[in-house]
Amino acid sequence: MNEKRLAIKVGAFGVVALVVLAGILLVFSKGQGWFTATYTLRLRADNVGGLKARSSVLISGVPVGTVTGTELSSEGKGVTISLQIQKRYRIHRDAQFNVEQIGLLGDQYVVITPTANKGPLLRDGDTVECKTPFSVQALAASAVGFIQRVDEATR
Repeated sequence: MNEKRLAIKVGAFGVVALVVLAGILLVFSKGQGWFTATYTLRLRADNVGGLKARSSVLISGVPVGTVTGTELSSEGKGVTISLQIQKRYRIHRDAQFNVEQIGLLGDQYVVITPTANKGPLLRDGDTVECKTPFSVQALAASAVGFIQRVDEATR
């Protein structure tokens, strides 16, 4: 009888542990659960900077989706960024898409800025243009070139 009670206790502990693990997975899934209806958008950009899969997608600071991946275009002159957006958030075609970062060296994320909301709604699988993210390295390189030109001009 004691072995049967021990087996029941171990089984109950295992079930509770699985329920807690499932709850933790749902909490840390950034609002994207298995039961959340989503649609896919694709962004075209020249460069993704440091944007990674599972980065946030925000509209007015509210998380509305996640980045599912980035892919180099077939001709090698651009990048396609795939987004999963929650279906309850509708985005118009005239919205602006930007890749931004938190602070100077922080994580990057996609920001969607609504404009007049007069264009048609974006649908599953639509592709839109995205502005290239700010690059500290490109700024430093252009500053070095500018300093060299000023130096040559002063000579």
